Amino acid sequence: MTAHENIHLSVALDGAGSHPAAPARPFTPGEYASLVRGAEAGLLDFITVEDGPGRLDSGLLLALAAQVTDRIGLVPLGPTTGDPVALATRVATLDQLSEGRAGVRPRATTSGPDHARLLALLGTPEGDARVAELFARAAEFLTEATAAWEKDVPTPQGRPPVTLLAHATVPYRLAASHGDVVLVTPADTAHLVAIRAEVEALREEEGRPAGALRVFADVNVVLGESPKAAEGRLAELDEAAGTPFTSDAAVFTGTPEDLADLLEEWFRDGDADGFRLRPAVLPDDLDAIVAGLVPALQRRGLFRTGYTARTLRGHLGLAAV
Repeated sequence: MTAHENIHLSVALDGAGSHPAAPARPFTPGEYASLVRGAEAGLLDFITVEDGPGRLDSGLLLALAAQVTDRIGLVPLGPTTGDPVALATRVATLDQLSEGRAGVRPRATTSGPDHARLLALLGTPEGDARVAELFARAAEFLTEATAAWEKDVPTPQGRPPVTLLAHATVPYRLAASHGDVVLVTPADTAHLVAIRAEVEALREEEGRPAGALRVFADVNVVLGESPKAAEGRLAELDEAAGTPFTSDAAVFTGTPEDLADLLEEWFRDGDADGFRLRPAVLPDDLDAIVAGLVPALQRRGLFRTGYTARTLRGHLGLAAV
């Protein structure tokens, strides 16, 4: 069972939302900061921000958000290529600006042509070997970045929490050896139980103590005041996209109270420590999370009614380093 009485909760700020038909509008840095302030009003542990071609830099956006927030954790994306000391310095700077609220979500990456070749080889022995090599390089990168935090670029937290998205054994192992939070993508409760068991077994193999790693389940959310209203929203979005919404993570459609039912089940019976919710449309579904889901969880005694820590490690209940 999880070691916590309360659910940990985070949100992904991914473009205009996780649904492909989320209304395309470029958020300004100030609007991103407002989204983060809204998430902090909901007492969330942290938010993640995605970036990439055509998007604003996640680290710089969160540096601005650090100036207008006080408690919420701030987790930008970071590639596991290039100079690990440069990434460590970037995250350490954000940790200084936010007074100990920074984390990082490293992403194992390849170049465009290499990525296309890798996708074509997935499921083959050669593809498996290439994936293993990619994540071995990511492990070396994170080892060097961690060493930099310990020796060259100290931060208020000692080591900002490392959050890794993982779908299978190879990335689970990377999270078990180098992560503080692993974002997993279960289809149902039984699948979540199996994932948790595998992650914990790998953590033990890596020689890390129990409680060193938080397991968060990722869920896309399309929320409405009634199940019918939520289903109508999803139908409109799917029609605009020209295809039903599919994702690496589960897609939930319903009311905030219904979502609270699912999260409680996955917390109590699936052994999740927490959740990263992916709003289908921003700011609509983020607003519904803060105004509807958070109070529903609080009424059940499953979520904080006020921040009790000032750092991201503190929010997550992770040991100081």
